[in-house]
Amino acid sequence: MSEQRMNYTADDFNADSQVSAEEALARLRVGNRSYVEALDHKRDLSPERIRDLFERGQQPFATVIACADSRVVPEHIFMAGLGELFVIRVAGNVVGPIELASAVYACEHLHTRLLLVLGHTHCGAIKAALDGEAGPVGAITKVIAEALGDVSDPFEASVRNTQAALAALRQSPELARLEAEGTLALQGAIYHTHCGVVDFL
Repeated sequence: MSEQRMNYTADDFNADSQVSAEEALARLRVGNRSYVEALDHKRDLSPERIRDLFERGQQPFATVIACADSRVVPEHIFMAGLGELFVIRVAGNVVGPIELASAVYACEHLHTRLLLVLGHTHCGAIKAALDGEAGPVGAITKVIAEALGDVSDPFEASVRNTQAALAALRQSPELARLEAEGTLALQGAIYHTHCGVVDFL
């Protein structure tokens, strides 16, 4: 991403435009920079915005698969308002049939051109997988453990788990076709829970 694009501010973007993957990623970078520096959230959450979305429908500029962790809220992390992000949240940001179907819907029917998998540090689901927990959480920890292999470092585990989710998404014929056509970009990122910064992989 060039320095020129990084000098954008949140006011440089329209809320509902169908933007390219590159511009969508620039918006996320700018939003995260604003989030880290912010004292308040200034995106449009007004009754007028709610009514407009009802009347015109949603046109999110990006799809985000994120963990259900209460500290990891993509709309805040990227300073996005109502109708700007299509967010799929599941513990451990794993991709199973439901998450995959949701992503396909967003990318095929809502035409988002950026699909971001947002992992994070200090993830409880990843720790559970590293600790070998099964039982009620086994459906999640098994998927994560398979992705991690012999990785034991928590940060590297977050990266590996995010990369595994991206690989699972690319198994979808629909998403693979959109990516091959150049109308969809898949991207991974890690949110640092201690400081709020997002590192794009």
